This record gives sequence, C-alpha cells and structure tokens, in this order.
Amino acid sequence: MTDTTLTDMAPFFDRYDHRQRLVFVAALSASLVLAAVIATHGVLTGAVGPRPVAAVWGLGVLFPPLFVVAWWSVAEHMARSRRRSSQPDGRHPASADDARNGMRIANAGFVFNVVVTATVIGTQAIMALLAFGYPTGDVVPRATTVAVGVVTIYLGNLWPRMPTARGADRQSANGMKANRAGGWLMVVFGLLAVLVGLFMPFLHSYAPALHAHG
Repeated sequence: MTDTTLTDMAPFFDRYDHRQRLVFVAALSASLVLAAVIATHGVLTGAVGPRPVAAVWGLGVLFPPLFVVAWWSVAEHMARSRRRSSQPDGRHPASADDARNGMRIANAGFVFNVVVTATVIGTQAIMALLAFGYPTGDVVPRATTVAVGVVTIYLGNLWPRMPTARGADRQSANGMKANRAGGWLMVVFGLLAVLVGLFMPFLHSYAPALHAHG
C-alpha cells in the first residue's frame, strides 16, 4: 500500500483536539463559577441548605473542577501519544477503513466527553441549588445517569474497531483482543448505569420498608 492510497488523519485530529479543548475550557469555567458561588454562599451565611456540609463542599466545590482538570489531562496525554506516533512531517496516514473507524470512534468519544462533563456540571448545579436551600427532584440525576450509560454503550460498541497495527505477530492480535475486551467492559458499565438511572429511584422508595422489616 502506497502513501497515495492512504488518508492523512492529522487535519481531522487537529480539529478534534481543538473541539475537545473548547469543551474542557467551557466546563472548567462553569465549574469554577459554580464552586465560587457555593463557597461564597457557605462562607458568608454559614448555611448549605438541607444537605450535609461535606457533601455540598465535596460534590459542589472541590470534586467537579478537579475532575474536569483530571479528565482534560487524560485527553491531552492521549493526544500527545497520538502525535508521537505520527510521521516526522506531522502526517498521520491510515487506510480508508482505519480512517473511517478512527473518525467514528473519535466522534463517539467526543460525545462521551461532552455528556460526562455535562453530568458533572449538572450535579454541581444541583449542589448549588441545595446549598441555597432549594429542593431538587431526582429527574436530572436519573436522566444524566441514563445518558452516560447510553453514550458508554455506544462507544463500547465501536471500540473493537479501534485501528491496530496490522501483522501476523502476537502483539497485533493482543491489541485486537484488548480492544474487544475494552468494548465489552464499556457496554457492561453502560448497561449498569442505565439500570441504575431507571430503577434506583424505585429501589430508593422501597428502602424505608426494607429497613422496617430489617
């Protein structure tokens, strides 16, 4: 196979990395604003609503921005690893099938990142409402949990198509097996998340009765 039959993936990955950074910048900005609002309200009033102080400060102030930074760091590490595997001139050649599969997996990963970061910011917004004493229902947590499960299943179904080095050596076969195993793990995790989002509220409603019988 010659270079003329290969697709250069470098421009696609450049656009992909740029979109990823925009999402993380927006998520971190929103998270820091919400954290500042919750922290300022707690310091000035000494009240954090009906929830325990540790839960509001942990899930509302500390965890979300740290999670976004950690998630962003992982994405940047993967981008650097990909760039190191490129050609010396910056090209990232791939066959037509690998290019198509790579773009599908990358786009699915982008959707996954958007949903995960939106879930974290949504949880932080709920903590902000609780800190100000506003009651919140379980619709948003349930919906975000189901959404994370759905996009995880979608990404897991595509993951076995992750391009791997072609060859008859054991390393290539092990890479394909690892991709299949990773895809199955994502699907199982996604199914569990969907089930939790759909049925946990119903299980929670039976908790008092279970404790009474216990």
